[in-house]
Amino acid sequence: MTSKITIDELAGDLFGLNIMGLRSIITLWLNPARFFEAADSADWLDRYTPSVRLWLSLIAVSSLLQVFWIGSQSPLVAAYTNGFENAGLILGPDMTYQQLGEEAAVLIFAVFPIVQLATFLLILPLFRLWGRPTTFSLRVRYGFAMMIPSASMMLIILPGMSLMDPGWVTYFGMVIGLVAFLVDTQTLYRGGRPGRTPTGRLVRSVGIAAIALTLNTLMHALTQIAGIIAISIKYGLTTA
Repeated sequence: MTSKITIDELAGDLFGLNIMGLRSIITLWLNPARFFEAADSADWLDRYTPSVRLWLSLIAVSSLLQVFWIGSQSPLVAAYTNGFENAGLILGPDMTYQQLGEEAAVLIFAVFPIVQLATFLLILPLFRLWGRPTTFSLRVRYGFAMMIPSASMMLIILPGMSLMDPGWVTYFGMVIGLVAFLVDTQTLYRGGRPGRTPTGRLVRSVGIAAIALTLNTLMHALTQIAGIIAISIKYGLTTA
C-alpha cells in the first residue's frame, strides 16, 4: 500500500526541512537549552532534527536564494568585476570583466559551503572549551547547534545585499560576521552547555563563537583568493 505523502514530506524533499526541522530551529531561538539537552541523547529524544543535518538544510535553502545576491546585476558580482578590472588583467578576445565577475561569484559561493562544512566538522570540535567531558562527536553536535540560529537569520539578511552599492559589500560582510558572532554567543550561553557557572558559561560561549567567526572569516578569505586565482589561471590572465 502506498503511504500518504504530505506537505511535510514534500518540504523535506525540496529543502531538507520539515516540521521537525522547523520546530528545532524555533526551539534553538526560544529555548536552546532543550535542544542542547537533546544533543546529549543518541536519538535526539526523537523530537529534534540532528544539528549537522539541520545546518546543511539551511545552507541548501540559502543556495537556492543566492539568485538574489549573485545575479548578473548584483552588487556582489559588481564587486568582483571591479576587482578584476582594478587588477589590470589583460583580457582575451570576447572576454569582459563582467564575465569574470559572474564566474568568480558563482564558483566561490558554490565551493564555500563545502569548505565551511569541512572546517566546522573537522576543526571546530578540536577546541575543548565546554567545561565538561565531551566526545569529538558531541562537540560536533554542539558546534553546529550553535550556528543554526545565525544561519537561519542569514536567509533573511543576505538577500538585502542585492539592494546596496558594490562599495558596501565588504562592510556588509563585516556586519554579518558581527551579528552571527553575537547570535552564536547568546545561543551557547542560553543553551547552558559551555560551563556550569554564569561567568564561566559567558566566557566559554564568547570563546567558542569567536573561534567559529575566525574560522569562517579565514575560510571565506581563502576561498575568495583561491576562486579568483582559479579563474585567472583558467583563462591564462596576466596583469598589464
